[in-house]
Amino acid sequence: MGQRLLPQTLIELYAHALAIEREAFKRFIELERFMRDAGIDHLAEEFERIGREEQEQYEALALGTAERELPEIAPWEYAWHFLGSSIDGMSAPKSAREALTLALRTERRAQNFYVDVAEHASDDAVCAFAAEMAADEQRHVQRLEQLLAREPEPAKVAGEGAACFSTRGRPRAAFRSAAPARPR
Repeated sequence: MGQRLLPQTLIELYAHALAIEREAFKRFIELERFMRDAGIDHLAEEFERIGREEQEQYEALALGTAERELPEIAPWEYAWHFLGSSIDGMSAPKSAREALTLALRTERRAQNFYVDVAEHASDDAVCAFAAEMAADEQRHVQRLEQLLAREPEPAKVAGEGAACFSTRGRPRAAFRSAAPARPR
């Protein structure tokens, strides 16, 4: 089995962080566009704000590392941990909840990457920077979780999507009456 490649130096971590923040910015801009097209402006605005934060973080990292020669990061070096499927292949979310779920996955993958680095790097500066980046991603995760909690669950209709099944494998009604059952 192959070994995960985590950055071991600040320069390597900066290169990874630049790639992660750039891709996150692109993803949030795309999600913003999808939500604007769907007329879900409150989420479009939130995605725009988070995207702007990702862009600002990218620009700060780029400015801070402009005089340094950063290693090239092959997509396979971070895609397994962070990106999931490529943004190029992202189809329009079918609902506000789906868009929030996609955004949440993006931020959790980034956070998990930074936590993984912070826990496994031997250099204290690498650990500290990774922990700082993980904390920043946690703020986005919390915002997105709050937004997701406020979005109503879509109603499920029997025979649609994941049908409800009894323990014997027979379909049962997707909805149960709110009224208590009448005694027989």
